[in-house]
Amino acid sequence: MLQALSGKWTDTHSEEIKRGITIKLGYADAPIYKCDQHTYSTKKQCEKCEEQRIVSFVDAPGHETLMATMLSGAAIMDGALLLVAANEECPQPQTKEHLMALQIEDIKNVVIIQNKIDLVTKEDAIKNSEKIREFVKGSIAENAPIIPVSAKYNVNINYIIEAIEDVMKTPNRDNT
Repeated sequence: MLQALSGKWTDTHSEEIKRGITIKLGYADAPIYKCDQHTYSTKKQCEKCEEQRIVSFVDAPGHETLMATMLSGAAIMDGALLLVAANEECPQPQTKEHLMALQIEDIKNVVIIQNKIDLVTKEDAIKNSEKIREFVKGSIAENAPIIPVSAKYNVNINYIIEAIEDVMKTPNRDNT
């Protein structure tokens, strides 16, 4: 997902590449450009772009046995992208734990990404989205947008960027 958003592959350690999972925290920055037509992009494709915002991403492990690593990264987060696979039952154990971690850390700015829509039918994606909505009901992510995407094919990545801009406003930092 972060490669689709930032252009950077964050799983760089040999064991991560071998197993195909995130084990250590990964980091990537992505400039977000906003143009006059109120569209967003991670690339300078529009000649009318006027604003730029740098968003820093922390790629945290999803596997439940690596939660301590995820929690160490959560302390510096202003918002979260909660990934849910459209081709798997929702919620998975690690999804439950990540949502609990967001609540414990009081991270209120959440965007839910329903990834891998390319692997399911439209009807199954809708059913999965309904299960996601039911799962987050009553939680800190109850009103979070659910963005259906295919990171593999860069489908709807622009809607993630738009949701980040809408949900995760640039925080005011005291640099003194």
